[in-house]
Amino acid sequence: MASFVQRMIGAAKLDIAIYEEVEADKGATTQAMTVVILSAIAAGIGGAPFGAKGVITGILSALVGWFVWALLTYLIGAKLLR
Repeated sequence: MASFVQRMIGAAKLDIAIYEEVEADKGATTQAMTVVILSAIAAGIGGAPFGAKGVITGILSALVGWFVWALLTYLIGAKLLR
């Protein structure tokens, strides 16, 4: 089994084996949530030139954007394309 960092690198490289490993691993939800939070923090850091409000706005907009995209993907995949 690949480590957390190996999984992130494999996902970034679009490695099929990593995607299949994560699909089979029911405990990978925590790792996925960690990646989402880390990317939201990175987006917040990108808003740092605009002060604390920019950081908070960056984090919140990244999380909301992820949620909307995940919901849309779920609705299309699970409901529309049964």
